Amino acid sequence: MPPLIVTAAIICDRHTVLLTRRPENSRHAGMWEFPGGKLEPEESPEQALVREIKEELDLQIEVGAIFEVAYYRYAWGPVLILAYECRISSGAIRNLMVAEHRWVSIADLASYPILPADAPIVARLYQARP
Repeated sequence: MPPLIVTAAIICDRHTVLLTRRPENSRHAGMWEFPGGKLEPEESPEQALVREIKEELDLQIEVGAIFEVAYYRYAWGPVLILAYECRISSGAIRNLMVAEHRWVSIADLASYPILPADAPIVARLYQARP
C-alpha cells in the first residue's frame, strides 16, 4: 500500500511553534500535531498546505522551504509527511476544524502527546533551536 501523503506547516514565532489538537470525532482524537493535511487530486503539497491552513485555522500562509520529510507506519497504513517552513501572511487564528491550538515553546514539545508520525519533525526542531 502506498503511503498517504500529507503536509504539515511549521509556523514559528520566536522560540514557539504552532500546534493543533485533533478534534474528538477524528482518527487520533485529542492528539497534538503540526497543522496541515492530505493532498487532494491534482494538488501540489504547497497548494494543499495553503488550503488546509485556511480550512482549519482561517489563516493565509506563505509556504517556504521543506523543513523535514517523515515516514511512519500506523496500524491503519503508512503516512509520508512533507513539513514546510511557513509564515502567516494574514488573518487571526480561528479553530475551525481543530479542537484547539497553542503556541508551544520548542523546549516544551516533549510534554505534549504529539502524533508519533510527527516525532522526526520535533527532533528536527530541537536540532534547529538556537
